[in-house]
Amino acid sequence: MLKPSVEVRNENGVLVAEFWDCLRLDPAPVRDLRAHYEAHLRAKGRPDLVVDLNGVSFAGSASLGGFLALHRLASQQKGKVIFCNVDETVYEVFRISKLTPMFGFVADRPAALALANAPDPGGDPPPPGPAPSPSAPPPPFPSPRGDGPLRRNRRRE
Repeated sequence: MLKPSVEVRNENGVLVAEFWDCLRLDPAPVRDLRAHYEAHLRAKGRPDLVVDLNGVSFAGSASLGGFLALHRLASQQKGKVIFCNVDETVYEVFRISKLTPMFGFVADRPAALALANAPDPGGDPPPPGPAPSPSAPPPPFPSPRGDGPLRRNRRRE
């Protein structure tokens, strides 16, 4: 049986986290990540955090709450949380929850480390990047403007 866990390492002062055996990201490894991050800050590490979600195909609301707590902690220290290797489905959960402006999203770990090492001119959080796969198909649900296929069929009746 798989035991989800988080593995962390320090790369040039930036804490990099990678989840293992986590197709579905449960809150326990995210809580473990927070403990590692707090220890990293106590050891005078940089406040930036790179979270590699390679292999994670689902993240529930409890996991998002843990990432939100990490964002708050990083922001208090003038740091940022940057996600990389994010599955389209996981990104959609962030987007629908309206959390994408709070985090950085980049394609891979080198891009995430580059963003973490980039100077932050205004102290603002990093701009949200595009979905990990820019050629992702549009969502299968009708748009909120009411011009989706279900809405059109109702107007014709």
